[in-house]
Amino acid sequence: MALRPAQAKWFETYVPRDQTVRATGVLADTGVVQLELDPRLEEMADLERLRFFLERFSNLAADHADELPAGVDHPTTLVGDATHIANQALHRLRQWSARIDYLREHLAQLRTEHDYLVLLAECLEAMHPAGIDLEGVFRETRFLCKCLFVCPHGRELAPELQGVVERVAHGPQHVFLYFVGAPEQRDLVSRLVVDAECEQVAIPVWLTGDHAQQKYLLLAQLALKTHRIAELDGQLRALRKDPEMAAARANADTLRWYLEHAAHTLGERKLCHVTGWTTCSDPQRLQQVLNEAGISAMVRFPEPPAAAATPVALLDTWWTRPFQPLLAMWGTPVGTEVDPSGLLALVVPLLFGYMFPDVGHGLVLALGAAAAWKRWPQFRFLLPCGLSAMCFGLLFGDIFGFDNRIPALWWKSLDHPLEVLAVPLIFGALLMLLGLAFSGLAAAWRGELRAWVWLDGALLLIYAAALLGWFLPAALWLAGLGLLQYFLGTLVLTRDRHALPAALGNLLLATFELAMNTLSFARVGAFALGHAALSLAIMTLAHAFTHPLAVALALIVGNLFSLVLEGLLVYVQTTRLVLFEFFTRFLREEGRPFRPLRRQSGG
Repeated sequence: MALRPAQAKWFETYVPRDQTVRATGVLADTGVVQLELDPRLEEMADLERLRFFLERFSNLAADHADELPAGVDHPTTLVGDATHIANQALHRLRQWSARIDYLREHLAQLRTEHDYLVLLAECLEAMHPAGIDLEGVFRETRFLCKCLFVCPHGRELAPELQGVVERVAHGPQHVFLYFVGAPEQRDLVSRLVVDAECEQVAIPVWLTGDHAQQKYLLLAQLALKTHRIAELDGQLRALRKDPEMAAARANADTLRWYLEHAAHTLGERKLCHVTGWTTCSDPQRLQQVLNEAGISAMVRFPEPPAAAATPVALLDTWWTRPFQPLLAMWGTPVGTEVDPSGLLALVVPLLFGYMFPDVGHGLVLALGAAAAWKRWPQFRFLLPCGLSAMCFGLLFGDIFGFDNRIPALWWKSLDHPLEVLAVPLIFGALLMLLGLAFSGLAAAWRGELRAWVWLDGALLLIYAAALLGWFLPAALWLAGLGLLQYFLGTLVLTRDRHALPAALGNLLLATFELAMNTLSFARVGAFALGHAALSLAIMTLAHAFTHPLAVALALIVGNLFSLVLEGLLVYVQTTRLVLFEFFTRFLREEGRPFRPLRRQSGG
C-alpha cells in the first residue's frame, strides 16, 4: 500500500482530426487519462533550434548508418522539452560514434598485430627445420648485413647474388628468405625483394631464447591479442545494440515526424492537439495503445502549464472506495502529503464498531449495505462497519440489546466502565502519534525535514514522553529533552532570540491541542457505554409489560430506535474524530483529485 499519492504527468498528443473521437475513446479505455485544455496552445517549440539539432544528428548518423541500432516504425513517447530532447539525442550520438570510431581503429590495429604474430609463428616453424636460428638472424655483427624477407609462394628470387648467402625456408602460406652478405649489397637485395612483391620481416625484441621459448612467447602474445580482440568485438556488438542509442535515434525520428507533421499542420487543422493528465507509470503505454488501435499519433510529456495544479490519484481499490467520500469531506492531499485512504479502511470500522458493539445491529447494517451495494454505493461503508460492530458485539457479549444471550469474549461494558474508556484513549494516542509521523514524512517529501525535526519533531518527542510517563515515570525526562530541542530549533531556524516567547506560546497551544484531541477519543468509550445503557433501558421497558406481544413490540421498536439513532450518532462521531483529530495532524486539503476519463457503459 503506497502512502504517497501518485502525481499525474502532463501529456499531449497530435492525432489526425478524423481519428480524434476514436483516439479519445481509446485513451478513456486505459482509465489513466484526464483530459484538460492546454492554455499554451500557441506556444510552439523553438523550431529553428530543433531543426538545427536534428540536422546535426542526421549528418552524423549517416556516417554510421550500418552500425546504428534500429529505431522504430512509429513515433515514440517523448518526456520533456522537445528541443532539449533533440540536444540530448545529438549528445548521445556524439558519444556513441566517438566510442565506435575508437573501437574500430583499435580493432584494426590489433588485428594487424595479430596477423603479424601469426606470420612470425609460421616463420618460426618454417626456419627451425631449415637450421636457421631466428634469434641469431639479427644478431649484430660489424661486417655482415642480415635480412629476413617473406614472399608469397611462387615469388622466390631467381638471380644469384655474388657475395651473398641465401637461405630459403618454406612455410604453409609463405616463403621466407634469409640473406647474409656485405653491407654494400643491402640496397641490391632490397630492390630484388621489392620487385618480387616480398616484404621484410622485423623480429620483436621480446622474441628471444631457444626455439621452445620463442614458440611459448609467440603463443602467449597471440592469446593476449585474441582475447583483447574478442573483448573489443563484444563492446562493438553491444554498441550496435545500445538501448540508449536506440532510444536517442527513436526520439530523433519522432521529433523529425513532429517537424514534418505536427509543427506546421497543427495550425492548418490537419491534426488535433489533445492534452491532459495521466497517472500511467509507463510513458510508452499511451503511445502503445494508440498504435495498437491503428491511430497514427505522437504522445509527448512536456512540462505542464505553469498555472496548472497537478492532480493526484489516491489509492482506489474495492476496499478503500467506500471510504473515499469521508476523505472528500476534508479535501484531497497534495503530492507531498500522505494518502490516508488505506488507513481509513481500518480506522473507521474500528471506531464505528467499538462505539456500536452489537452482533444483531451490526448484522442488520452489513446485510442492508450488501443489499444496497449497487443501487446506493454511498452506503457501502456500512458493510465493513457492520462487520466490525458484530466483532465488538461478540467481545462485549451483546446481541439486539440482550447482554445475557451470548458470553462476552472480553468483558461486559457496564461492568468495566474505566477499561472501556481507557482502550480508545490509547488507540487515539497511537493515532495522534501516527498523524505526527505522517507530517514528518510529508516534510521529508517537501524537502523541509530539517525544520520539522527541530520543531514538530520536538513536539512529537514531548507528546510521546508524556504518554510513556503514565506507565514509566522515568521516561518523563524525555519531555525536557524535547522542550530543549524545540527552543534550540527556534534559535537555529530564526536566528532571533526574540522569537522564543512566541515559540513558547505556539508550543503551549500545540500541546494543549494534542491533549484535547487525545481526550476526544474518550467519547468512543462513552458511546460504547451509552449503547449498553440504552440497551439496558430498552430491556427494562420491555420487561415492564406482561403481555408477550407488547414485550415483542417494545423490543422491536426499541431496537429500531437504537439502530437508527445510534447508527447516525456513531457515524457523525467517527467522522468528527477522523477529520478533526487525525487529519489535522498532517493534511492541508490543498490537492486536486485526478478524475480519469471513462467511457460510458454501452458507449
